[in-house]
Amino acid sequence: MGDELFVIEESVGYLVNRLARAFARDLSGRLAVHEVSVGQWAVLIFLWARDGQSQGELSRGVAIEDATMVRTIDRMERDGLVRRERNASDRRRINVFLTDRGRSLHTSLVPCAVASNEAATRTFTDAEKRQLGGLLRRMIGSLEGAPPAHEKGGDRVRTENIE
Repeated sequence: MGDELFVIEESVGYLVNRLARAFARDLSGRLAVHEVSVGQWAVLIFLWARDGQSQGELSRGVAIEDATMVRTIDRMERDGLVRRERNASDRRRINVFLTDRGRSLHTSLVPCAVASNEAATRTFTDAEKRQLGGLLRRMIGSLEGAPPAHEKGGDRVRTENIE
């Protein structure tokens, strides 16, 4: 095992990392018109699904460190996308809520993400897209110690009901 040649271009980790960077570049270009960063987009998705989450819940959902989330929310608050409120039942907890501006961006930003996904998978069949999604969820589950999404129902963030 120790004498196997490691070829970076064949490494799944390298390929997934490179894909994530390519996605971020593509999406960043699409979101720039709306003056929203990829990091802010990720937070907006979770708030569109369930407004008023705590900073900790958002950190876990977006899969970033708490300190990074605080800085992201600071910028979003400065840009008028969200507001913070102390939780009435637990004064230690801060909840994050969308502003009217943050809520209104849904109809403009979701098509940006859809277009980015479509650009990346334009040569895939629907079956291949589903298969890839399943494989990626299994890999995430393996590394995060969770059961594969197909066994637990998967984490889905839906935002269709935003007004």
